[in-house]
Amino acid sequence: MAVLYWMAVTLGLFLSAGNSLADVDQNKLAEFVTEILKRYRPIYTGSNGQRREPMFSLAVTIPYNSDRKMYDISQVTDTGEQVWQSILKKCEVYTSKRMVAATVLRWPNVVDQCPEGRVQWSDVPTKCGQTWADVKKNCPTEIEDGRADHAEYRTLQNFDTLARDHGENDLLLLYVLASPCDQMCTNLSSPYNILNSIKMIQKWKNYAVVFSNVFKPRDGDPIPDEDLRGAVERLGQSVGLRNIFRCKGRVMQCTSCSSGTQVTRFCYSDKP
Repeated sequence: MAVLYWMAVTLGLFLSAGNSLADVDQNKLAEFVTEILKRYRPIYTGSNGQRREPMFSLAVTIPYNSDRKMYDISQVTDTGEQVWQSILKKCEVYTSKRMVAATVLRWPNVVDQCPEGRVQWSDVPTKCGQTWADVKKNCPTEIEDGRADHAEYRTLQNFDTLARDHGENDLLLLYVLASPCDQMCTNLSSPYNILNSIKMIQKWKNYAVVFSNVFKPRDGDPIPDEDLRGAVERLGQSVGLRNIFRCKGRVMQCTSCSSGTQVTRFCYSDKP
């Protein structure tokens, strides 16, 4: 039944190969994003019983069916359980022929999310152990609180899995739960910025970068609107502003982040 539903959604996302996603009916794009969130959004129950929804990113390449003149999402067979086993229970990056996905790798959240997951930071001393639970037990102060590898950075670091093997007319959709941050993801001086690695999506004729929420720091003061706008601008310089969308709402709606040469206000601010 899930495959049939995905095919129904695909019929609504009718595109001609070679056209820009900026020209697509944004209502159809909203249907597609809704289904991605329904199937793959990671949620878990923390050790204190609270519902947790970690930041995550997912890239999927969807083949174009030239006979039916449509993108055929039924060929994307990755299940939610497969993805969650990797990104939630192990805190690894999920990779397949058509998908790459990851959550943020943040200390000490990983102890709650994936206590038995392997330690992935090479600078953590081996004496601390092999799992995040080991590190908490043996070296509770070894890692600075808040240290994180962002979800989109981790996804793009494994992007060559998709880039090596995709059809000429495939559609690439890169989804990130929140807009890019200004201090790391779109800061050229940061070794963890995504401005160069994200250019790989230009290997596809059709692609879109989509987010739902405006980035907000976990702690500290709110980020000024002009800094958030600058982050989206810099991302647009790498992928084209007209290919960036904010899709949000209980009834999903997608808004282009391009207003001529300017960033649409809705893409960097929640203020009226």
